[in-house]
Amino acid sequence: MPHIGEDFPFKSYLHRFHTPYMASNSSNPLWYAVRRASAHIIVLSSYSSFVKYSPQWMWLREELKRVNRSETPWLIVVMHVPLYNSDQVHYMEGEGMRAVFESWFVQSKADFIFAGHVHAYERSYRISNIYYNVSTGDRYPVPDKSAPVYLTVGDGGNQEGLAGRFWDPQPEYSAFREASYGHSTLEIKNRTHAFYHWNRNDDGKKVPTDDVIFHNQYWASNLRRRRLKKNHSKVEGE
Repeated sequence: MPHIGEDFPFKSYLHRFHTPYMASNSSNPLWYAVRRASAHIIVLSSYSSFVKYSPQWMWLREELKRVNRSETPWLIVVMHVPLYNSDQVHYMEGEGMRAVFESWFVQSKADFIFAGHVHAYERSYRISNIYYNVSTGDRYPVPDKSAPVYLTVGDGGNQEGLAGRFWDPQPEYSAFREASYGHSTLEIKNRTHAFYHWNRNDDGKKVPTDDVIFHNQYWASNLRRRRLKKNHSKVEGE
């Protein structure tokens, strides 16, 4: 609000919400990482510069190197603007960040990308668009087993109402979508499996609506499972 002398962005937010950014070698409170139980959670800022060699870009490049899937098997990324969204509201607003970071998420075998912004719910399949090429016509997302699942959970409640204007037909990358108030839970059971639930609560009651069992991107491969079982057998034998 420069007309009243306030030209520092996110001032009110930063004053009220303190983030542990220095613990993850971040130079800015708007992007940081935390480790909770078996999850390495990375928080990014959709409204800060993320182009190549920007502070956020350089920090994320180094933070992904610090992820240890033996200690924190699950890699979760959180941001405000969704990278994939089939709602006409805020459609493709995350395209810039997607073009910069999506290949890193795929290479790192990130499990989930959580976002809000759109006042509706949507879950994608595992897809990527890292081979985007206008000249060859490869401009659409394709199934990718190494890609994360994109979850838009912006339906917790707001003063603007729900965003129910989805594109029709539903894109192939979109697994489930609904414009209802609700919330989701992610239950990490072990290093290989997690239970995800989205619950509709339009009428004040929790109604399980979208339930999925997810396999961990890093540990779910047959080779790593065999190694895991072998190591456990050794420990039990000792």
